[in-house]
Amino acid sequence: MTIERTRTIERTETIEYARPSSTISIGRPGLQVALAGDASARTFPIVVRRPTLRDAQRARSLLRAGVNDQANFVVALEVEAAIAPHPASARASADLDDRPTVADEPETIRYVGTPHGLVSLIRDIYVAEIADAVIIVPLDGSATTARVREQVLPVLDPARGRVA
Repeated sequence: MTIERTRTIERTETIEYARPSSTISIGRPGLQVALAGDASARTFPIVVRRPTLRDAQRARSLLRAGVNDQANFVVALEVEAAIAPHPASARASADLDDRPTVADEPETIRYVGTPHGLVSLIRDIYVAEIADAVIIVPLDGSATTARVREQVLPVLDPARGRVA
């Protein structure tokens, strides 16, 4: 007499999918952020300067219309910025009243406030499909440049998975 034993092994596997943090157009390049003058800022082939976010969004839409390779077509928006730990300090450092204006030079988006607010603005620009990249032009020179390098760019670094 032979006795057969059967053993049932049950395995449960769980698959977790990463949830997207925002809706992104199919074939859209990832967010890129650079400081004006940096080597990465010079790699953007198309840079727009517009006085309002809506105007910038229209310009991006027109530029991207009819492009076959959407994933490799980056439209960058210049954003003038002055940031400081407190908005009042940023306003004082920007010294906007003494800045000369050139009639031929188009205006662009200007942000004066905290580093956290600049990060939020950049994320909003990307999520609302206003631009695929942002070039930050410091209004007050090295103070904003240092803060952008220390407090803004690390938060928006795509390698850390914290884009938009």
